Amino acid sequence: MVYFAVLSWYLTRNYLLPLQQLLEATKNIAEGNLDFSIPYQRENEMGALCEAFDLMRQNLKTSLEQQNHLNHSRQELIASISHDLRTPLSSIRGYVEGLPKAVHDPEKLNRYLSVLKNKTALLDTLIERLFEYSQLDMDDSQGAFCLWDAKEMLESTLAPVELEFVDQPVQLLLARPFPSVPIEANPDQVAQVFDNLISNARRYLGEKGTIAIGAKVEGADLHISVTDDGTGIAPEDLPHMFEQFYRAEKSRSRSFGGAGLGLAICQKIIENHGGEIWVESEVGVGTRFNFRLPVLTHRPSAYRH
Repeated sequence: MVYFAVLSWYLTRNYLLPLQQLLEATKNIAEGNLDFSIPYQRENEMGALCEAFDLMRQNLKTSLEQQNHLNHSRQELIASISHDLRTPLSSIRGYVEGLPKAVHDPEKLNRYLSVLKNKTALLDTLIERLFEYSQLDMDDSQGAFCLWDAKEMLESTLAPVELEFVDQPVQLLLARPFPSVPIEANPDQVAQVFDNLISNARRYLGEKGTIAIGAKVEGADLHISVTDDGTGIAPEDLPHMFEQFYRAEKSRSRSFGGAGLGLAICQKIIENHGGEIWVESEVGVGTRFNFRLPVLTHRPSAYRH
């Protein structure tokens, strides 16, 4: 009797209870409930099975949470873009409807046409930002990486931008010479980063000021900074600057246009390069965006130019 009692207890503890737990877990998963755990002891095959099942549950939960987050982000993207497109579209419609009345007034007609041109350019920028972000989100541009001399890449990227600031109230200062170190990069994407960061700096500068770009090697990384002496960013906004659709000082930045995607695009690009991007700012002093790119541990015999 004692033998059978012990055997019954052993079978119940090591096989029947784990099976009941697995059946209950299967029922929970079928009903969409993944917020539970399976108690188990790794003493035999049933314990190993329970452990594997619980690991599957955790992975499934993580995967669903990531999918839900992605779906939520896409819904936010659609809502944000729709909102930002609606404003210039409404203005365009209003001025187009007013054109017939302005035909006989050259001054009014020119003013209307100027507004239409600006609003159309804003629409073009919004659509381009959306396209850039969707490409990065789908990893469509991962194959364009090649070896570069950082000095040559920065010069070829920034020299044309430098010409745009000649005789302008906003100055662009490049801290030459740039370091000559080997990196692996997509130059078109790096140019996007500079375009977004420089555009962002100009928003905070207003009519005049200075934007300075520098680069230096620290440890195993190439550190690049884009600094402005503008109004600065409020401390409560700093932790959110790289979030999708976020706008620091929303009411003001909306007047400059944009869907809150520029800095999110920068972050995706730099992370795709194995680097990191961050921001430092002080209200009334200015802002510095920093990013780092890994330097190759060996210097190739030839670079891509």
